Amino acid sequence: MVKWTLLSSEKDLADWDANLIRFEDSSYLQTLSWGDYRGCFGWRPCRWAAFTDTGEIMAMMQGLLRKYPGGFGILWVPGGPVGDISVWNRELQQTIAKTTGIKRLYCRITPTRSYRAADALALKSQGWSRTCQPMLSGMSMLYQCEEDEQSRLKSCSGNWRHNLRRSQKLNLSITRWLPPNIDAMIAIYDELQEYKVISEQYSRSELDKIFEIFGDKIVLYCCTDEVGDLIAFRGCALIGKKAWDLFAATTVKGRNLYASYLLFWKLIEHCSNAGVALYDMGGIDPHTNEGVYHFKKGTGAREVEYLGEWEWATSATMRFAANCAIRYKAGRV
Repeated sequence: MVKWTLLSSEKDLADWDANLIRFEDSSYLQTLSWGDYRGCFGWRPCRWAAFTDTGEIMAMMQGLLRKYPGGFGILWVPGGPVGDISVWNRELQQTIAKTTGIKRLYCRITPTRSYRAADALALKSQGWSRTCQPMLSGMSMLYQCEEDEQSRLKSCSGNWRHNLRRSQKLNLSITRWLPPNIDAMIAIYDELQEYKVISEQYSRSELDKIFEIFGDKIVLYCCTDEVGDLIAFRGCALIGKKAWDLFAATTVKGRNLYASYLLFWKLIEHCSNAGVALYDMGGIDPHTNEGVYHFKKGTGAREVEYLGEWEWATSATMRFAANCAIRYKAGRV
């Protein structure tokens, strides 16, 4: 028998991250650090684990809870649940409702688990539904860090190797950014957002908090040109033998100097030396962000489709209202 339990005490959560990284589908989005980080911005992290009679953990889930007037609530589960999908079941849903104490609840899960038809069918049979308003593409690129440099170079496309060689001839300097200059990061993000006409990537307070909470779990490199001007940076979260893209921004000048290529190569070298096996390059969208897609694909990373976004709610009305709110926020109405 398996029982889902809400873990809230410091003692209960002491081994959360250590248990989490044992699962193949673990994600930095399910770590204590990410929950604490989002907790600084209006979300309450809630953590559950599914225990067997012998105390073995079969699955885990960290959800971010936000309550609204009138007894409504939303539970967002980025990167989770993880573990045995057979126990992401109705008992989990009942435990969520009972332990949060919210009568009108909407829950959305986004596991970082490769898509399998059998898993999708299992979720449907357990009371989950495919979301009609997904917030993410559900696609990513996974880069193998374990191979030697020459093997990794051979896996790159010819154009990617060519641009890397260009960057190596331009007197660019790549260094680990310790401590990071938040003002400088914001300035480059501002230029990137204006150039690409995209929304804000991180606010100043978000950058302050993520570095404060994650600490040395973040690896950040910056690139300066031959006169010492900062032109790009790239960073990741490194948890166990996995790493995930967190930050990436380049100035217009940096784009002309192919800085992104050399930065990525140096960051991967760091991860490889640190024993990282797999680097998740983050979401991709070949249709709306073609340039980023081709950059990531050119590294030789393999494309992966995740299981996608699934939802459950205490009522059909609650599900409809939540999806209308998401559609409105995304500017689709």
